[in-house]
Amino acid sequence: MNTSMKHLKSYHVTNATYLLLPIKKDKQLHTLVFDKTGCLYVTQSPMRIINASCRQMGSSYQSAKELSKQYFGSNKHKLPIVVAINYGDPCVMFPLMSPKSPLNGWVSFNSLINIQDQEGQINVTFKNFLDSNLDIQYTSFCKQYVNAAMLHKHLTSKWTHLV
Repeated sequence: MNTSMKHLKSYHVTNATYLLLPIKKDKQLHTLVFDKTGCLYVTQSPMRIINASCRQMGSSYQSAKELSKQYFGSNKHKLPIVVAINYGDPCVMFPLMSPKSPLNGWVSFNSLINIQDQEGQINVTFKNFLDSNLDIQYTSFCKQYVNAAMLHKHLTSKWTHLV
């Protein structure tokens, strides 16, 4: 791990957040956060960051999940969720694995500019041209990405009519 990397005790997801990846250190689960400023080390698990971010917006992870279930139906797994809203733009995050898995990471729909298949892994490029290899099948990632895009578009169009 880069020793010059900024270390934080907590972090809240915004539209500047790109990726939350779990890392184990001393039997504890922490998070490597990629955002528009670069890479940060946070001494909270990705799920704890997601929960705290939802609470900061006056909601909960459970409510965010229910909102997605209303749109997609209750039988979907690995649902994308709205974690924050920045100036009317929903910050939609989607899980790489089951959200119940402690090794699950989260990707921001808004942050991606390219996805490439690399034989059992993918390489994602973010808005700031930072890239990362993720251990997930290309088709699975693309399905998650499309679901997140659909939720983002649905909510954006729904909220636009309210203004």
